[in-house]
Amino acid sequence: MTVCLTHHLQVLTIFNLLSTALLQIPEGTVLLSLILMLRAYSVQNFPEEFGRTYHAYRAGSYAFPNDELERERLDLQNEALVKLFGERLYFAPLSRRAPPVNILDVATGTGDWAIKMGDLFPETEVVATDLSPIQPRKVPPNVNFYVEDSSEPWDYSQPFDYIHTRVTSGCWASFKEQIADQAFQTLKPGGWFESQEYDAIIMSDDESLPLNGPLATWFREINEASELMGRPTSVAAHVREAYVQAGFVDVQERIFKMPMNGWPKDERLKELGRMWERNFLMGLSGFSFALFNRVYERTPAQIEVALVDVRRELIDTRIHAYIPIHVIIGRKPFPGERSVPRASFT
Repeated sequence: MTVCLTHHLQVLTIFNLLSTALLQIPEGTVLLSLILMLRAYSVQNFPEEFGRTYHAYRAGSYAFPNDELERERLDLQNEALVKLFGERLYFAPLSRRAPPVNILDVATGTGDWAIKMGDLFPETEVVATDLSPIQPRKVPPNVNFYVEDSSEPWDYSQPFDYIHTRVTSGCWASFKEQIADQAFQTLKPGGWFESQEYDAIIMSDDESLPLNGPLATWFREINEASELMGRPTSVAAHVREAYVQAGFVDVQERIFKMPMNGWPKDERLKELGRMWERNFLMGLSGFSFALFNRVYERTPAQIEVALVDVRRELIDTRIHAYIPIHVIIGRKPFPGERSVPRASFT
């Protein structure tokens, strides 16, 4: 009864807000305004499952949560990646003297990268899209966020100078067809596409990672479950080839190693590893619940019991594990231009 009453009060509150707003709108635009307000409510009415909230727009197409804990994790992840990249937000040869006119950030998450780019390029229009409207309201005036499913056909009124993706594993059925091909079509000739991605793959160079241990097993199961759900988490290793097949030239790739915890002796890498450890500790449950429940039919309690051993290995500094982070850049050629092989960038 309490749940029904609460829901009823929520509906009444929404109805009253809509009624008040509609009285202030010119008569000829009432229907359109009502539709827009209902749509705005619907995309923010996040469904709850496993004690977490998930995106409402195209519900179920993305397996990971969007609640406050996940937003904190995403911001931490972004901070760690920028530190790994030597405080660089991008690697494409963008000019500060002749800045890009417009930038598109696909699957922006909390919008942290887009906001920083808006500050860095104040004369540039930055458009950022995501399934979830979880971005802050106070942003630079040149940054705009939109709710969009970028796996569907893109429809922009003008081409972009630079398009960016970051950590979109699990977002796409086909990175090549849904993202690389559409980025190619949406860029101006000479424009750059950049992807900063990592797979759900864990590695070690000294055999300190138990290949059949809880941590390695978790990564294998995440990959298997995401494949069966049609949104694979193994994207990064195939992005360079997707760029080439889409038609980009000057395609270059650089691979960074992100330590899983504070095992490195180097102080900078040790700090990065501790940040990444916190990132994964915050994210493990959210990464696991929807995929393991839907694919393996495990209950949340069963999932959490198994994650105890995963966390134990994750924080074990005797295990020298890391995740490869791939950065790929490519340029849309000018008409008639031929591709020229390039070495990896610095």
